[in-house]
Amino acid sequence: MLGSDYQLDQSKAPFLEGLIQYSLDGIIPFHTPGHKQGRSLDAELREALGELPFFLDVSDEISSPSHENDAVAVLKEAEELAADAFGADTTFFLHNGTTAGIQAMLLAVRQWAAQKQLDQGFSQEGIGEVLLPRSVHRSVFGGLILAGLTPRFVQETWDKEWNIPLPPTTAAWQEAVSQADRVVAFFDTYPNYYGIGGSLDEVANLAEKRDRPLLVDEAHGVHFRFHPDLPPTALSLGAAASAQSAHKLLGVLTQASLLHTSTKELSALMPAILSILQSTSPSFLLYASLDAGRRQMVQEGHRLWQRALELAQAARESINRMPGLHCLGEEILSKPETGFWDPTRLLVRVDSLGLTGSEAEAWLRQAGVQVELAGLNHILALITIGDGPAEVGKLVEALRGLAYTHRHQVQGRRAKLPEPPMPSKMQLSPRQAILSSWREVEMIGAKGCTAASSLTPYPPGIPVFVPGEQITAESIDFLEECRQRGIEIRGWADARRETIWVVDTD
Repeated sequence: MLGSDYQLDQSKAPFLEGLIQYSLDGIIPFHTPGHKQGRSLDAELREALGELPFFLDVSDEISSPSHENDAVAVLKEAEELAADAFGADTTFFLHNGTTAGIQAMLLAVRQWAAQKQLDQGFSQEGIGEVLLPRSVHRSVFGGLILAGLTPRFVQETWDKEWNIPLPPTTAAWQEAVSQADRVVAFFDTYPNYYGIGGSLDEVANLAEKRDRPLLVDEAHGVHFRFHPDLPPTALSLGAAASAQSAHKLLGVLTQASLLHTSTKELSALMPAILSILQSTSPSFLLYASLDAGRRQMVQEGHRLWQRALELAQAARESINRMPGLHCLGEEILSKPETGFWDPTRLLVRVDSLGLTGSEAEAWLRQAGVQVELAGLNHILALITIGDGPAEVGKLVEALRGLAYTHRHQVQGRRAKLPEPPMPSKMQLSPRQAILSSWREVEMIGAKGCTAASSLTPYPPGIPVFVPGEQITAESIDFLEECRQRGIEIRGWADARRETIWVVDTD
């Protein structure tokens, strides 16, 4: 049922409707794309996907007499409906994923700071600072590079039991603020990959006291608005802008995301900035899926997420009865680092079975189940509106089989796992490092050098160092330990020789 909180007619999906009508009108397209509504498809591709998606895959054209067949005007109406649905001042459809939204937020805040004259030396690179946790998505560092901003890391806690990062405490944010000289924005991830969010409302209060915007990577929280048992949205907690990966959890095509703003100033800057970051050939299929996904959430979101929550809870209870397995639950809320938690995420420890997450993932794949993520001692499965009792039942049975098959490997003492080193000194801003001259060195001999690129173990996916950061002996030792454990390291200059890029100071 439609809620009373919505001001617009949420039963409409103008972009989807206009795209369908264009196909039904039988217009012969003498415009891109070249497949011409599927008439030139490879036979195997046609058999795999069918022809229908290609009828709707057109560029720049739409049928909507009420908008004078102007696709830009139809898109604007669809975005206004989305803003109404998600509780934003303004919403922008993204066809380059949440990466584009994150980078747009950082570029916008740079321009906002310049207009506010927060920094008289803004022509210099790397002057403005952004407060943020270290375990942010790699796209954030790309945004810092593009905007010429410098990260000021807020200390996080490493949960040794689950081998995951926890959000910074409010005290850690306060300490970081006290040490920062040129803050232009706060940036947080809410929730993290594991569904854990910090006390974002308190972070927002700190930002407001400094008269600085709070930007949020809300990639994993697009569903929060649509059920009261899910955490509150970033905007409702005081964020100035947030980017959401609609495709991760809603009935939306991959790469389709949303960028929300709650201030007129940032809203006004976004169109020009997004025109730089995004493709000039957007996929109308992505826009149509965002339009339809928004309508579905407004009309059916509560019911669909109620089912997902119930399925997740039932699965969690079943998993916790299996010897050797432990599924994270509400106990996470007792930790001081945790403000909010998404119960639709099933984080399952497998090390009591003598397994790594990767080993458990491989076994489950053979059993016909693919999880979202495999960590050093855990796996992560997502329960969404696309799952029903049959699918979740299959997951539970596969985990039961995993536990039974490895029941004789249960360990009395779990192996000590490596922990990421503390962030080291930023020698240069990320942008300065990227634009400097580079040289290639072997990792073992990189101590004291300034990194020119990131090196990241997967899992857990947190950069050990980022462009502009000094490479320490602790960083090298940690990477060597990860390598010896068979953990994939991404970002090598040459993976065969294990070389990395550093700033050439000669």
